[in-house]
Amino acid sequence: MDISTNNDEILLVLQEIVSQSVTFLTMVFEYYRRRRYVRRDIVRRIYKQYSLISKIPKQVEHLRDIIQVSDVACIDNLRMSRNAFGRLCYLVENVGGLIPSRNVGVSEQLAMFLSVLAHHKKNRIVGTDFKRSGRTISKHFNVVLNAIIKLHHLLLVKPVPIPEDWCLGALDGTHVNVKARLANKGRYRNRKGEITVNVLGVCNKDMNFTYVLTGWEGSAADCRILRDAVTRENGLRVPRGNFYLCDNGYTNGEGFLAPFRGTRYHLKEWGSGNLAPQNKEEFFNMVHSKARNCIERSYGLLKMRWAILRSHSYYPLKVQNRIIMACCLIHNFIRIEMLVDPLEHMIPELVDEQNVIDDYIDNVEASPQWSMWRDTLATSMYNQWRATRREMEIGGCSQFSSKTGKKSDKSRRIWSLQEEEVLVASLKDIITKGWKSENGFRTGYLAVLEQSMVKAFPGTNLRADPHIHSKIYVWKRIHSCLETMLSRSGFNWNDTAHVITADDDALWDKHIKTDSYARTMRFKSFPFYRAWCEIFGKDRATGEHAEDCNAAADDLLDASKEKDTGETPHVWPPGAYNVLDDENEPMSVCQPEGSGTGTQKKSSSKRKKSIDSVDERMVDMMGQYCTDTNQRLGEIAKRIGYEFDASEKRKVVYEALRGISGLTRKQKIYVARILVNNSKDLDLFFSLPDEDKEEMVGILLNGSN
Repeated sequence: MDISTNNDEILLVLQEIVSQSVTFLTMVFEYYRRRRYVRRDIVRRIYKQYSLISKIPKQVEHLRDIIQVSDVACIDNLRMSRNAFGRLCYLVENVGGLIPSRNVGVSEQLAMFLSVLAHHKKNRIVGTDFKRSGRTISKHFNVVLNAIIKLHHLLLVKPVPIPEDWCLGALDGTHVNVKARLANKGRYRNRKGEITVNVLGVCNKDMNFTYVLTGWEGSAADCRILRDAVTRENGLRVPRGNFYLCDNGYTNGEGFLAPFRGTRYHLKEWGSGNLAPQNKEEFFNMVHSKARNCIERSYGLLKMRWAILRSHSYYPLKVQNRIIMACCLIHNFIRIEMLVDPLEHMIPELVDEQNVIDDYIDNVEASPQWSMWRDTLATSMYNQWRATRREMEIGGCSQFSSKTGKKSDKSRRIWSLQEEEVLVASLKDIITKGWKSENGFRTGYLAVLEQSMVKAFPGTNLRADPHIHSKIYVWKRIHSCLETMLSRSGFNWNDTAHVITADDDALWDKHIKTDSYARTMRFKSFPFYRAWCEIFGKDRATGEHAEDCNAAADDLLDASKEKDTGETPHVWPPGAYNVLDDENEPMSVCQPEGSGTGTQKKSSSKRKKSIDSVDERMVDMMGQYCTDTNQRLGEIAKRIGYEFDASEKRKVVYEALRGISGLTRKQKIYVARILVNNSKDLDLFFSLPDEDKEEMVGILLNGSN
């Protein structure tokens, strides 16, 4: 080994380490030197082009033009008068808990929020109008949204029955376009092929909402959503003896009055002469349609007022659902506060709260008694109408007997277990071949299944319609019931017996009140349940994002309790300062009295924590770098020390061989040369006692290992 070469390599390594250390220390010194001036220099340069101070008069002027100049401008921009806007500001601040920030007051926060709802503008567009950054618009939009949700107990109108018939109002569902994840689009696609959420709204005769449930997927049935609303802890409450008007999409059961099916219903179908009602069912449907029209007009007014409900937005689904709630709540507020409404004047009535009713309807189920009551009501209404027409000497209309066609008596087809197994296998096979769409099967899949059944069972009488179609419909309904039960606490699935189990009888009895189809499913075996999950699993709406105003407010309350007030603020990288963010402006536009000092101290404390955090990370990084450098230097030092010791041993190896008798000069030189060229043998030689050294020399001379 060449000692001079090794020393040169060590010197090169040392030189590299010293050079890196000097470079690193220079960068650290330059960082600390420039950090004191970089923000000041950037702000000074940008102030020359984009002065934040010059924006303040524009911000004040724009807000004044909206909420102070005229009611026309305020209604056009915010959908409410100046007086109503002032009252809403008072509510969100004193009841909703909305607090002004250092630079944005409550009125400006609310104006930005209403502007987004009314015109469905992007944050950047609203930021340009209000001379604010997009981050500021987004931040205050979510804060105001939460404050509006907290006002639900004030803005949702309490239902008051009409004394003549104890009707509470009307209910119906509507679809609002949303943005959903690609994997979930099938559940959100409605019958028209649009991605929507199904909103259940309940209103009174004055078109004020009394209950709102949002979040159910667009493919969910209306009756299923109503069942969920009735069974919620603080959901829709219908006192016994009262009822809501609903359309044919809902069950005609206690508390929910639906029209007669198979009979004219819509208002455009009625008129004078031959278009007048011909029997009690038609007359009942005509009156029912006129009375239930209030919910249709409410939805029309709601979507005309808030453009954000007419097209999908890019907010998360949870936020989109709460936006719908907020639109309904502010709709009620506007109709209460504004005396002049484009559609209808308010009819103020006092609410008698002395009689507390606690006997509510807790299930939605068809009832023969309720159908008889509807028939009696229809007969009474129709007889009264005919008597009135006779008194007014209006020609009576001939009554046409309704033609009721009898359904053909078809024998029911009993499926064997082998046929069901083949059908399940065929369904899985067509899914792998691409017949499955987002929320169902493509057109023509029944014919493919029929061919599979004929191929497996030659001569079978199974046909696509009605046998296969009916079987798949029944399976899908059973799977939906099973999934609903398993999603609730207390229900479990037994894979061995293929049955669903309940913890106790009371739980089962409570569930069948809300789902009568599950009465016979408790001890029945369903061997194809796992296969149904593969076939129908992604088609079923789950309602995982469904919530009403009470649930949303409770969620906000829980979130505020769990929020950590000592959370460490976000630390931006050195030099990355957003000087255009008006949340850091030194001037105030709508700053309230007595709130500036505390906010400035808090902001100063946050900046100090950020700087301290950067300093700590820099010190830790320097310490780690020094530790690594010391470790490398120690390894080099050991290497240098070892080379020095080896050099000293090489110098004395010949002297050590002189002490061994019987060796010629030639043999000593030969052994010394071997030891000098082999550092390991050299170390071993000096570690042995004298008598063993002679043996090692003999081994080297003999050339044996």
